Amino acid sequence: MRKRVFFVGSLILLLLAGCAPYVSYTTIGTSVDLKESNLVRVGYVISDCLINNLRTPLNPDEVVLVACFVDVNNVQRSSSFGRMLAEHMVSRFSQNGYTVIEVKLRDSLYVKEREGEFLLSRKLRDISSAHNAQAVVVGTYLLAPNDVYLSARIVQASNARIISSCDFRMPLTDDFKTMLW
Repeated sequence: MRKRVFFVGSLILLLLAGCAPYVSYTTIGTSVDLKESNLVRVGYVISDCLINNLRTPLNPDEVVLVACFVDVNNVQRSSSFGRMLAEHMVSRFSQNGYTVIEVKLRDSLYVKEREGEFLLSRKLRDISSAHNAQAVVVGTYLLAPNDVYLSARIVQASNARIISSCDFRMPLTDDFKTMLW
């Protein structure tokens, strides 16, 4: 039993160390405190964590959609921050071998000019079936006086079941302030 606990603990540390080249962070339970101001790295860490936390494996040959992150207080509203974070996550999912459709090139997904692609407030099954997607990546953010809180999920398109989730806190830098407003 002791060997098994040591092995599992070592495996977890090894998995977390895989994120080390990208970002500095502290794990608190199942959430992560990011000590990072590079939005590209943040998007990569969120993507990697979602992939590592999958309860149901994704088929790399089937489509995954990534929606822009939205304001948790108004899911009809995003920002440059939420749109760019999604862009970096699209890149990371693609780098990891997943089939990701560039939704801005498709006209069946609800896209609001200067706001982004919204999946949290739409009928998940309709949107995912229009794109023949197996899953969608959705996320919210909350702006606090000194921090930004992020919650990300992979939702199975067929039944809206959450198959992966990650939560993050990161410092509110001047760059992030500019992108959030």
